[in-house]
Amino acid sequence: MYHTMHHASEDELRAKGEALEHLLQSTESSEQQKQTALMEYLALLNNERATSVGVWFSNRLFDRVSAAFRAHPTSELAVDLLYACLLLQQFHAMDFAPWRAHPYIADCQDALKAIAADGKDSDYLRFCQATAETYAEARWWPEALHYTIQMHEAAKRLMAKGVTLLENGALLDLRDSACAICLYASQTADGMTAALSEMLLADLGAEEYAVVTKEAHETIGDTVTDPVELTPEYLSIRYELEEKIDEALEHQRGYYDYCKEYWMVKKLILRSDYGIQWKSPATLNPGTEFH
Repeated sequence: MYHTMHHASEDELRAKGEALEHLLQSTESSEQQKQTALMEYLALLNNERATSVGVWFSNRLFDRVSAAFRAHPTSELAVDLLYACLLLQQFHAMDFAPWRAHPYIADCQDALKAIAADGKDSDYLRFCQATAETYAEARWWPEALHYTIQMHEAAKRLMAKGVTLLENGALLDLRDSACAICLYASQTADGMTAALSEMLLADLGAEEYAVVTKEAHETIGDTVTDPVELTPEYLSIRYELEEKIDEALEHQRGYYDYCKEYWMVKKLILRSDYGIQWKSPATLNPGTEFH
């Protein structure tokens, strides 16, 4: 059993991943056996904090399922592809690089359309919720807002069918997605538009909408960020920018005071490579401690 191993080496973990891949493609094992083996392996990777192996395995899984979905675009394969994408998001986030999941998310649009057309709103909601959180962690606010709106719409479709509880036991509550919409919209150039306000007002009613907007405002806090981050020029180079910063910092992330080195390198690259003048949160929020 995977969970009996302690402090496995990266080579051992990769070997187990390759064996698992063979099992997942086998016609001799039951779906229950495959699911159990996959869950045990993922639990092992999480326990070992083996993020690089997790990314490697999830990437291989994504590529295999993506090829299968392109050949036979069924809603069942679409669900499998979205699950593989969620695994990639999880391990990239564990590696303090949630932005690296962006190309894979972009490749999932046909799969999302397929499950929407098949009425798989629970799977749709789950993917959009997790993806919105990934983008929020990366501070990619327009994308976080987009997927939160899609999550909100999926929740409404489920509730219209009489569904109030998700498979994981979570209670469907439009106030949660509405609060996230207010929060993420406030970080975009357009802000909370009249169309978004009207939608949430219609969904929640005036009293609940007022509570949600107040909660979102309190969550945002007073930290100031440079408005240049809202411009099309900045938004268009974010992925390339993150790649350059990561390369300059030799792919080291998440350590104490990492943000200060990250901001210093970011400022230099934005100025030298793109001609963009940018101020860090530390500069714009004097007296606030950042680590």
